[in-house]
Amino acid sequence: MDWKNIKIHVIDFEGSVRTGIVEYGVATLLGGRIIKTATRLCSVKTPIPLEESEIHGIFDEDVEDNAPIEADWDFFLHLRKTGLLGSHHAPAEIGMLSAVWAFPGNVPDFSLKSFPPTNDWGPWIDTCKIAKEWFPHEPKHALGTLIERFEIADRVAADAQKFCPKTRSRYHCALYDAIAAAHLLVNMCEHPAFARSTILDLVRASSGAKRFQNHIQAEFDFF
Repeated sequence: MDWKNIKIHVIDFEGSVRTGIVEYGVATLLGGRIIKTATRLCSVKTPIPLEESEIHGIFDEDVEDNAPIEADWDFFLHLRKTGLLGSHHAPAEIGMLSAVWAFPGNVPDFSLKSFPPTNDWGPWIDTCKIAKEWFPHEPKHALGTLIERFEIADRVAADAQKFCPKTRSRYHCALYDAIAAAHLLVNMCEHPAFARSTILDLVRASSGAKRFQNHIQAEFDFF
Protein backbone atom coordinates (compact mmCIF):
# COMPACT_ATOMS: atom_id res chain seq x y z
CA MET A 1 0.00 0.00 0.00
CA ASP A 2 1.19 3.51 -0.85
CA TRP A 3 2.58 5.18 2.27
CA LYS A 4 0.39 8.23 1.63
CA ASN A 5 -2.78 6.20 2.16
CA ILE A 6 -2.06 5.33 5.80
CA LYS A 7 -1.90 7.79 8.66
CA ILE A 8 1.57 8.12 10.15
CA HIS A 9 1.56 9.79 13.54
CA VAL A 10 5.05 11.27 13.89
CA ILE A 11 5.84 11.60 17.59
CA ASP A 12 8.49 13.31 19.64
CA PHE A 13 8.92 13.19 23.41
CA GLU A 14 10.95 15.53 25.58
CA GLY A 15 12.17 14.12 28.88
CA SER A 16 14.18 11.09 29.85
CA VAL A 17 13.95 7.67 31.44
CA ARG A 18 14.74 9.38 34.74
CA THR A 19 12.06 12.07 34.65
CA GLY A 20 9.58 10.51 32.26
CA ILE A 21 7.80 12.38 29.48
CA VAL A 22 7.60 16.13 30.15
CA GLU A 23 6.25 17.08 26.73
CA TYR A 24 4.86 15.32 23.68
CA GLY A 25 4.27 16.46 20.14
CA VAL A 26 2.39 14.63 17.39
CA ALA A 27 2.23 15.56 13.70
CA THR A 28 -0.14 13.33 11.74
CA LEU A 29 0.66 12.72 8.08
CA LEU A 30 -1.86 11.63 5.47
CA GLY A 31 -1.61 12.13 1.73
CA GLY A 32 1.89 13.51 2.10
CA ARG A 33 0.93 16.45 4.31
CA ILE A 34 0.39 17.26 7.97
CA ILE A 35 -3.33 17.15 8.65
CA LYS A 36 -3.37 17.43 12.44
CA THR A 37 -1.10 18.12 15.40
CA ALA A 38 -1.22 17.81 19.17
CA THR A 39 1.12 18.79 21.99
CA ARG A 40 1.17 19.48 25.70
CA LEU A 41 3.42 19.61 28.75
CA CYS A 42 3.17 16.81 31.32
CA SER A 43 3.89 16.79 35.03
CA VAL A 44 6.56 14.38 36.29
CA LYS A 45 7.17 12.64 39.61
CA THR A 46 10.90 13.38 39.65
CA PRO A 47 12.31 16.92 39.53
CA ILE A 48 13.68 17.83 36.11
CA PRO A 49 17.50 18.01 36.24
CA LEU A 50 18.95 21.34 35.23
CA GLU A 51 21.02 19.75 32.47
CA GLU A 52 17.82 18.45 30.85
CA SER A 53 16.01 21.78 31.26
CA GLU A 54 18.89 23.52 29.54
CA ILE A 55 18.26 21.33 26.47
CA HIS A 56 14.48 21.37 26.14
CA GLY A 57 13.73 24.57 28.05
CA ILE A 58 11.15 23.02 30.40
CA PHE A 59 11.41 23.58 34.16
CA ASP A 60 9.53 22.10 37.12
CA GLU A 61 7.34 25.19 37.51
CA ASP A 62 6.26 24.88 33.86
CA VAL A 63 4.68 21.48 34.38
CA GLU A 64 3.58 21.36 38.01
CA ASP A 65 -0.07 22.15 37.22
CA ASN A 66 -0.31 19.75 34.28
CA ALA A 67 -1.64 16.20 34.26
CA PRO A 68 0.93 13.40 33.86
CA ILE A 69 1.29 11.56 30.56
CA GLU A 70 -0.78 8.68 31.98
CA ALA A 71 -3.89 10.86 31.59
CA ASP A 72 -3.56 10.58 27.81
CA TRP A 73 -3.90 6.81 27.46
CA ASP A 74 -7.03 7.12 25.31
CA PHE A 75 -5.29 9.61 23.02
CA PHE A 76 -2.22 7.44 22.37
CA LEU A 77 -4.34 4.32 21.98
CA HIS A 78 -6.42 6.18 19.37
CA LEU A 79 -3.25 7.14 17.51
CA ARG A 80 -2.11 3.53 17.33
CA LYS A 81 -5.56 2.27 16.32
CA THR A 82 -5.72 4.69 13.40
CA GLY A 83 -2.22 4.48 11.97
CA LEU A 84 1.46 3.75 12.41
CA LEU A 85 3.70 5.63 14.81
CA GLY A 86 6.92 7.25 13.64
CA SER A 87 9.77 9.40 14.92
CA HIS A 88 13.34 10.42 14.24
CA HIS A 89 15.43 7.82 16.08
CA ALA A 90 12.49 5.69 17.20
CA PRO A 91 14.26 3.71 19.99
CA ALA A 92 14.10 6.80 22.21
CA GLU A 93 10.34 7.23 21.76
CA ILE A 94 9.73 3.48 21.97
CA GLY A 95 11.54 3.31 25.30
CA MET A 96 9.71 6.27 26.82
CA LEU A 97 6.26 5.25 25.58
CA SER A 98 6.71 1.61 26.62
CA ALA A 99 7.81 2.72 30.09
CA VAL A 100 4.34 4.24 30.53
CA TRP A 101 2.25 1.60 28.72
CA ALA A 102 4.02 -1.63 27.77
CA PHE A 103 1.43 -2.65 25.16
CA PRO A 104 -1.52 -0.95 23.43
CA GLY A 105 -3.75 -4.01 23.40
CA ASN A 106 -5.45 -5.27 20.24
CA VAL A 107 -4.54 -2.91 17.36
CA PRO A 108 -4.20 -3.33 13.58
CA ASP A 109 -0.84 -3.74 11.88
CA PHE A 110 -1.30 -1.22 9.09
CA SER A 111 1.98 -2.17 7.44
CA LEU A 112 0.61 -5.52 6.21
CA LYS A 113 -2.07 -5.91 3.57
CA SER A 114 -4.44 -7.92 5.74
CA PHE A 115 -4.13 -5.51 8.70
CA PRO A 116 -3.74 -8.45 11.11
CA PRO A 117 -4.16 -7.70 14.81
CA THR A 118 -1.08 -7.16 16.92
CA ASN A 119 -0.30 -6.15 20.51
CA ASP A 120 2.57 -3.80 19.75
CA TRP A 121 3.14 -0.07 19.45
CA GLY A 122 5.16 -0.87 16.33
CA PRO A 123 6.29 -1.37 13.68
CA TRP A 124 7.63 2.17 13.85
CA ILE A 125 8.60 4.43 10.98
CA ASP A 126 12.09 5.68 11.86
CA THR A 127 13.20 8.65 9.74
CA CYS A 128 16.78 8.43 11.01
CA LYS A 129 17.14 4.79 9.95
CA ILE A 130 15.41 5.50 6.63
CA ALA A 131 17.84 8.34 5.95
CA LYS A 132 20.81 6.10 6.73
CA GLU A 133 19.40 3.37 4.49
CA TRP A 134 18.40 5.56 1.54
CA PHE A 135 21.07 8.26 1.81
CA PRO A 136 24.09 6.44 3.26
CA HIS A 137 26.59 8.95 1.85
CA GLU A 138 25.24 11.78 4.01
CA PRO A 139 27.93 12.46 6.63
CA LYS A 140 25.46 13.06 9.47
CA HIS A 141 21.86 12.01 10.06
CA ALA A 142 20.81 14.28 12.91
CA LEU A 143 17.34 15.75 12.38
CA GLY A 144 18.42 19.39 12.10
CA THR A 145 21.34 18.50 9.84
CA LEU A 146 19.10 16.62 7.40
CA ILE A 147 16.50 19.41 7.37
CA GLU A 148 19.21 21.86 6.32
CA ARG A 149 20.89 19.41 3.95
CA PHE A 150 17.63 18.74 2.07
CA GLU A 151 16.76 22.46 2.09
CA ILE A 152 13.34 22.09 3.71
CA ALA A 153 13.84 24.40 6.70
CA ASP A 154 11.33 26.87 5.23
CA ARG A 155 8.63 24.18 5.12
CA VAL A 156 9.31 23.24 8.72
CA ALA A 157 9.28 26.88 9.82
CA ALA A 158 5.96 27.54 8.06
CA ASP A 159 4.20 24.63 9.78
CA ALA A 160 5.89 25.41 13.10
CA GLN A 161 4.47 28.92 12.93
CA LYS A 162 1.06 27.47 12.15
CA PHE A 163 0.94 24.71 14.76
CA CYS A 164 3.51 25.22 17.53
CA PRO A 165 2.99 27.23 20.73
CA LYS A 166 4.90 30.50 20.31
CA THR A 167 7.32 29.68 23.11
CA ARG A 168 7.90 26.12 21.86
CA SER A 169 8.94 26.64 18.25
CA ARG A 170 12.51 25.38 17.96
CA TYR A 171 14.48 22.14 18.00
CA HIS A 172 14.16 20.17 21.25
CA CYS A 173 10.54 21.26 21.51
CA ALA A 174 8.37 18.20 21.01
CA LEU A 175 5.92 19.40 18.36
CA TYR A 176 8.61 21.27 16.43
CA ASP A 177 10.74 18.12 16.24
CA ALA A 178 7.71 16.03 15.25
CA ILE A 179 6.87 18.48 12.46
CA ALA A 180 10.49 18.47 11.28
CA ALA A 181 10.60 14.66 11.21
CA ALA A 182 7.30 14.56 9.32
CA HIS A 183 8.64 16.92 6.66
CA LEU A 184 11.85 14.91 6.47
CA LEU A 185 9.87 11.74 5.78
CA VAL A 186 7.80 13.40 3.06
CA ASN A 187 10.90 14.88 1.45
CA MET A 188 12.71 11.52 1.38
CA CYS A 189 9.68 9.81 -0.12
CA GLU A 190 9.44 12.50 -2.81
CA HIS A 191 12.97 11.71 -4.01
CA PRO A 192 12.74 10.19 -7.52
CA ALA A 193 14.43 6.99 -6.38
CA PHE A 194 11.83 6.40 -3.66
CA ALA A 195 8.73 8.05 -5.10
CA ARG A 196 6.84 4.73 -5.31
CA SER A 197 7.57 3.69 -1.76
CA THR A 198 5.00 1.63 0.08
CA ILE A 199 4.36 1.44 3.79
CA LEU A 200 6.21 -1.87 3.78
CA ASP A 201 9.23 -0.16 2.18
CA LEU A 202 9.28 2.35 5.04
CA VAL A 203 9.02 -0.43 7.62
CA ARG A 204 11.80 -2.34 5.88
CA ALA A 205 14.11 0.68 5.90
CA SER A 206 13.21 1.39 9.54
CA SER A 207 14.02 -2.13 10.72
CA GLY A 208 16.98 -4.45 10.81
CA ALA A 209 16.93 -7.21 8.18
CA LYS A 210 16.22 -9.99 10.68
CA ARG A 211 13.53 -8.03 12.46
CA PHE A 212 11.87 -7.20 9.14
CA GLN A 213 11.83 -10.86 8.08
CA ASN A 214 10.25 -11.79 11.41
CA HIS A 215 7.65 -9.09 10.86
CA ILE A 216 6.72 -10.42 7.41
CA GLN A 217 6.57 -13.98 8.75
CA ALA A 218 4.01 -12.84 11.29
CA GLU A 219 1.49 -12.24 8.50
CA PHE A 220 1.80 -15.83 7.30
CA ASP A 221 1.68 -17.15 10.86
CA PHE A 222 -1.55 -15.22 11.41
CA PHE A 223 -3.26 -17.31 8.76
